[in-house]
Amino acid sequence: MKSCHEFYLVYTLSLLFGLTCIIIVTTWSKGYRGGFAWDGSVKMFNWHPVCMVTGLVVLYGNAILVYRFPFTWSSSKFILKLVHATLNLGALSLAIIGLVAAFGFHNKMHIPNLYSIHSWVGFAAILLFGFQPLLTEN
Repeated sequence: MKSCHEFYLVYTLSLLFGLTCIIIVTTWSKGYRGGFAWDGSVKMFNWHPVCMVTGLVVLYGNAILVYRFPFTWSSSKFILKLVHATLNLGALSLAIIGLVAAFGFHNKMHIPNLYSIHSWVGFAAILLFGFQPLLTEN
């Protein structure tokens, strides 16, 4: 029973760290980078880090852990798959919105897309993440 309590403690701490990251990135983008918009300006680019942290760190991390919670071991596998798929779909949706924000800002400001290793690795990660359901067996 001790390991279950340790698991929940570590999970709760990781969830708090994830929420703290979202709050810090949102505060940084809103308070120090001018806020948010969807008009091709720098404010549009501010959506990129917020969406990526929320989707690929918090939602995706929780989607991975759905099957590891001790209370889910006796749950319906269909329900677990549904929760897992919903969290993954949310993560992918936010990642795509983050990409659209970055590409939209670059196009509006005439900055080349995919000009750094960060952009290439990130783009490849999103593509692989998106195609993963097509490439795996159920």
